[in-house]
Amino acid sequence: MAEKNQEEGLITSENTLVIIPASGDGGEIPTTLLAFNGKPLIHYAIDIARQIAENIEICVATSEISIIKVVNEYGLFVPFMLPNELYAKVLDVDEAVLHVIDHYARKEVNFDKIVLLSPRSPFCKVEYIQEAANLLEEDVEMVAGVKTLTEPEGRYYLTENKEGYLQKHTDMLKFEKGAIYKYNNAFSILKTRAIRQYPRSFFQRIRKYVMDKKGSVFVENAADIVRCDEILSRNPNSKK
Repeated sequence: MAEKNQEEGLITSENTLVIIPASGDGGEIPTTLLAFNGKPLIHYAIDIARQIAENIEICVATSEISIIKVVNEYGLFVPFMLPNELYAKVLDVDEAVLHVIDHYARKEVNFDKIVLLSPRSPFCKVEYIQEAANLLEEDVEMVAGVKTLTEPEGRYYLTENKEGYLQKHTDMLKFEKGAIYKYNNAFSILKTRAIRQYPRSFFQRIRKYVMDKKGSVFVENAADIVRCDEILSRNPNSKK
């Protein structure tokens, strides 16, 4: 496996698991199954995952039968359904990750690293993940995709400290001009030992991987699909 991965440019070598968390989100059609440019959103995530891992190292984590059906029909076996208790109003991604790695650990299959890949980021590229993987040094807990902001938006913003790690700020009144970022939720690469110790919100050593505006597009609903279509129409030669 390691030799094959080196030849094909994969980043796994039997120690990295790609997890695609896919919640049903309560709609008639789950957002991850909305069609964009002729195929469901989740297919884009699977296509990327297959460029960095073998099928047996990719796990779509969901409890939604319709999502499992679409994924299985795309040639990727979903090994189990997430228990319903992992859902409140939304999927608890950290608990889902722990559930997934525990599932494999019971089969005596353990992974050192996790690639957490969003099924709602259709413009994410495999090159981003491959480059970000090089930033996951020994002391780093996680590398996460971010977008650059010109001013704070939402409930928080991120800055980079002197050590090069991200710091989260929630006091908008104390905002000072400078380079600021926000997680774009496209992907993150994290150490398994770190997520076993505490949730990602408690991580102290997070490196950023800056993505452009297009790569950072995150689909929340059908209206965002229209926005994706507009982006694609402006760049018809794009692969996605």
